[in-house]
Amino acid sequence: METALLKTKSKKDLVMVLNIAKKIGIDVRKLSASEAEDIAMINAMRKGRTGRYTDTKKFLKKLRSE
Repeated sequence: METALLKTKSKKDLVMVLNIAKKIGIDVRKLSASEAEDIAMINAMRKGRTGRYTDTKKFLKKLRSE
């Protein structure tokens, strides 16, 4: 299975692309804004994951000092 996300400022263009996809047998589903944000957050967390432990107190202290 392959997945693609499309983002456009034109609702009309998106509807057209979705209709074409349906006609050629591709399953389509529009994401809500919160679903798209969730996906972006998960991707950011995966990208930033280091596998190392971070000391919470030191981290917060550093945030507050800058």
